[in-house]
Amino acid sequence: MLEVENISAGYGKNNVINDISFTVKKGELYVLLGPNGSGKTTTFRAVSGVIPLSKGRVIIEGIDLNREPELAKRKLGYLPEGERVYPNISVYKNLLFFAKIYDVDRGKIDVVLKEFGLEKYKNSPAGYLSRGMRKKLALARALLHDPEVIIFDEPFSNLDMSTVLRLRDEIKKMIENDKIILFSTHILSELQYFEDVNCKVAFINEGRIILERELEELAGSVNNILVVFRVTDKTRAMEVLTNLGYDVSIEQSGVVVRVSNYHKEVPAILKILLTHDITVYEARQRSHP
Repeated sequence: MLEVENISAGYGKNNVINDISFTVKKGELYVLLGPNGSGKTTTFRAVSGVIPLSKGRVIIEGIDLNREPELAKRKLGYLPEGERVYPNISVYKNLLFFAKIYDVDRGKIDVVLKEFGLEKYKNSPAGYLSRGMRKKLALARALLHDPEVIIFDEPFSNLDMSTVLRLRDEIKKMIENDKIILFSTHILSELQYFEDVNCKVAFINEGRIILERELEELAGSVNNILVVFRVTDKTRAMEVLTNLGYDVSIEQSGVVVRVSNYHKEVPAILKILLTHDITVYEARQRSHP
């Protein structure tokens, strides 16, 4: 279990987050949802021990982060926003660096490389990888020491849809394996990817959690809306979806589809478009229907 009790933290003398509290059990996903600058990243940095707490405490599987920081951090895997890898050294050496920090046997590196489809890039500089593959490497590094708690800070940012779906599947596997998952986003529609897992959503603004709900309680807030799909071929996408009975229109940013149930219909539409070789770069709720 992860217990976050009334924590405050920030930079210098200024707190960015204040009195943040939440509890996450094994096999649960906890999402921080809020605009940029709301305190999501600072919360995760505080929970992972990257920055010190000015108040409160974090208990990770019974271990107090303040009292036993090294032991507590061994329970954590942290995937910060972006693809944080060392670009000028090989994929293997990126993992070797962290294997030494966590006293992980070198044999585990080859296992992780195979698991994440990185074997053929083993000796390539990490900077040569595509954005999606760099994200995989960063994830492999975060999971190398088999942590109990994995933190994902805006993990879908700037990824194409196929990479998003693969990463979503990895996160679901972790939840099925009783890992504790923290996840942040500023995009409401990203919650669609986790409708079938045990998920709580906390709305954070100006450094405070203002509301916490089970995801299923929020389902009504994303029904009967317009969704914009940014695709490679708008005309073809409109043709395919119209033939299947969807209410579709085209605008400059993409094709606009009216859905009655976001969580069920958007994944189905994504699958349809990908099946017809139409690449989807983004699917988002339209701000003004």
